[in-house]
Amino acid sequence: MGSFIKKNGLLYSPDMHVVIGVDDTSSEFTGRIPFGAHRIDDDVFSECPYESLSLPDSVSELGNRVFENSKALEKVKLSSGLTTLPPYLFSGCSALTKVTMPTQVKTFPEGLFKNCESLTEVPFRAGLTTLAASVFEGCSSLKSLVIPNTVTRIEKRAAAGCTSLESVVFPASLKFIAPDAFEGCTSIHNIRIDGESSQFYVGEDGGLYEVGDGDKLIVKAYGVKAQSVAFFKENADEVSAGFSEDADDEIEEDDTFSAEIGASEEEVKAVEAESVIESKLETQPEPVFDVKTEDKGDSKNMEDNAVDSMLADIMGEEKERNAVSEDVAVSAKETEILSETMSVISDSTQGNDVAITNDELEKLFAKNEEDEIATHNADNPEVLDSKAQILTDSVGLSLIIDCEPAGQAPEENELYVIAEKLVRGEDGKETFTAKLVSCCKTLARIHDFKKIIMLYGLPIDNDEFTQFFKHFISKKNVVLACEAESPSKLSDYGKKICELARISLKKDDLAEQRNTASMKTETLVKLVIRDKYE
Repeated sequence: MGSFIKKNGLLYSPDMHVVIGVDDTSSEFTGRIPFGAHRIDDDVFSECPYESLSLPDSVSELGNRVFENSKALEKVKLSSGLTTLPPYLFSGCSALTKVTMPTQVKTFPEGLFKNCESLTEVPFRAGLTTLAASVFEGCSSLKSLVIPNTVTRIEKRAAAGCTSLESVVFPASLKFIAPDAFEGCTSIHNIRIDGESSQFYVGEDGGLYEVGDGDKLIVKAYGVKAQSVAFFKENADEVSAGFSEDADDEIEEDDTFSAEIGASEEEVKAVEAESVIESKLETQPEPVFDVKTEDKGDSKNMEDNAVDSMLADIMGEEKERNAVSEDVAVSAKETEILSETMSVISDSTQGNDVAITNDELEKLFAKNEEDEIATHNADNPEVLDSKAQILTDSVGLSLIIDCEPAGQAPEENELYVIAEKLVRGEDGKETFTAKLVSCCKTLARIHDFKKIIMLYGLPIDNDEFTQFFKHFISKKNVVLACEAESPSKLSDYGKKICELARISLKKDDLAEQRNTASMKTETLVKLVIRDKYE
């Protein structure tokens, strides 16, 4: 193995950049790799005894078969810095149920989830064009597959042996399906094509046929005939806002966002009458937008001294900030880290124009990463994430809504809603529209989110805040509520929020946003909806 360094229960390369193994003589490693490593070497965690593994965002490369045949492994958090994954990464991980997938991954390699017998949902990513050979082979707990509408090829044995698979939605973009791609999937009885396909069609027997001489049967349906109704709509019937439910809607070149928020009158009245929602309107400078005007909002109206004032509040120099910290149960350790973070940000504005870098922010946040997860993610809804606290303290208006999930909450269990404008309530105060609140509650019910955090007036003209916001929000569920009818009419502020939050405005991705929002999946919600500010 050559020279190595033992630390944190792991074996590192001399420069500490590569994890080359686990230290069998130590019990210090518990499944969480500390920040700093850039690569995980071949086979490091293959056949490992750990139930959960978490990779820091400093990791940008994985070796071959890193987790292969780890029979006890149930949950894996991959680094957001990964852009590609090696083949057979999770092959044979028979207990695996959840993978936090990087948003930048655009391809699933061969055998990625082969024989992951406990996997019930696939963490698809926008931009996926191919289902590689054996990518889901032997995933015997999968019951449904909604294949992204960017996929054009399904290779050999891609989903073979998925014996519990009942429903499959194929995209109209599909050009090739290997004859054995779904071999052994003997429970399939619902097959649908999402749109009109020139290559394939659903026959009277419910099977999927390829157009050609004799029209070849590619995927057999068992027990029932094909049906014209849309599948996977159990939750969609409850959706009363923000996106189209018509699977046949085509997105034009200048496509409208997911229509207007269309909450029912009963829902709106219920929201308006609800008094238990905790709203926080802070005494701050005028927000970015003036809702009395028709100006679509250039966010450059936020003054530098306003940002300085907010940073002072965050660092605990104001009594109001201290009170907020007590309300959300910020620990002493979290306060220390926040103070250090904000001090660096504040110092960077004194006498120079250099903004704090992503790496600097990452290192600061990594110091408190374990403590933060212990408090915030330990089924304790009263504790607000320390970085979320920075965000809510930095805006003109925030509203936090606690939800009660009916099912299993996802790993990222908060929905961040960024409103472009506000309206005046009956009390004369500016607030979020009742329809927007109702829409977001519906999304929370579908996805079993624990919190909705609504924000207005982000100071994105401040470089230091923008660096922090980009690092934080890109890994969260985000909804942008705007007044634009289409991407071409989106304000500069709206475009900037989409860029920072990784909300794609491409034609195909807009359609995928609607699909993601209307059903519970492992994919992050990244959605643009249109609100009317009347």
